[in-house]
Amino acid sequence: MEKFILFMVLLNCALLSGNLYMHLFLISLISIGFLTHGIDLIKLLRLIALPFGFIVLGSISIAFSLHADPENSLFCFDSMGLCIGLETAGLHKALDLFFKAMAAVMALNYLILSCSLSELNDIGRKLKIPLILRELFVLTYRYISLLFTFTGQVHIAQRNRLGYARRKQSISSVGMLFSSVFIKSLLFSDRSLEALQSRGYQGEFYFRQQKEVLRLKQVLSMLVFGILLLFLDNYSNLFDLISHI
Repeated sequence: MEKFILFMVLLNCALLSGNLYMHLFLISLISIGFLTHGIDLIKLLRLIALPFGFIVLGSISIAFSLHADPENSLFCFDSMGLCIGLETAGLHKALDLFFKAMAAVMALNYLILSCSLSELNDIGRKLKIPLILRELFVLTYRYISLLFTFTGQVHIAQRNRLGYARRKQSISSVGMLFSSVFIKSLLFSDRSLEALQSRGYQGEFYFRQQKEVLRLKQVLSMLVFGILLLFLDNYSNLFDLISHI
């Protein structure tokens, strides 16, 4: 439960803060924590590649304006009565949104990588999350990892058989990759259901409930750390305001 409390502290600091340096500090802090606990830099980059792409696309759509002012734009392009340009205000807003979202994503990665599936289910049970939502999360979490495993196995087999030696073979191999992964997933789900039913499955997943005692010192240190971060954020904003005056 301490991990979840620290996750909430990091997430709230990322979402409530409007300071770019605070977001960079959170991203750097969590990244250093990952690297020091045995996660390679390449694995870390692969982990954030997908959300990074979505955040970049969203930030670009915010940065550019269809009715930009040519005088206040870094550059502007007129087309069919629309002035598509990049304004300074839009750029600052896009950068703030980008780093805030990346800090929140890094906090979420911390929770996922530091907690096992049973621990996440136990946290949901303690938070009184409905059973159907917890089971959907368990199934989604499990089958996403299986899809990546099946995809890696089929891709290695295709490369060993020179399935990507030519462009035409690559296109055909990609189609076979998707179809074989889909078929293997269906077969695995059917076998998993049969195995569960043979063991008395009645529509509910049971996990071993972990009896954890909240360590007050760790919880207090996490809360103090979060309050200190928010205080430093407000102090820096106040300092910037005074300097502008």
